[in-house]
Amino acid sequence: MPKGLWDRMRGARGIELLVALAVAALIALALLHGVGGRNTPEKTELEARLERILSGIDGAGEVRAMVTQDCEGNVTGALIVANDLEDVSAYLSLQSAVTTLLEVDLSKVEIVGRGGRFGGWQ
Repeated sequence: MPKGLWDRMRGARGIELLVALAVAALIALALLHGVGGRNTPEKTELEARLERILSGIDGAGEVRAMVTQDCEGNVTGALIVANDLEDVSAYLSLQSAVTTLLEVDLSKVEIVGRGGRFGGWQ
């Protein structure tokens, strides 16, 4: 620790500085770990509903969805993983459904195939 800082911490004001540093560290830890935010892998109701709807599209197979939102609840992006994506037609149907349901631009949606003829992750 720099000598000047150590000397300042020796007096009464040093205790105040130490407390302020401790509080700042706790706040930083809270922000890093998402206190009050979503820090678990559990699905939101929106994601669960989206998965149910998208899994019904022919050629999509089982679908997983992750939707990101800002603090006001506006959708900022979506990732869709379709486990058995069959063809381009199913891919385009997923794109259209997601952009319509979430009311977002296509640039905020990523659809990934996993398996099937179109998925490429076989």
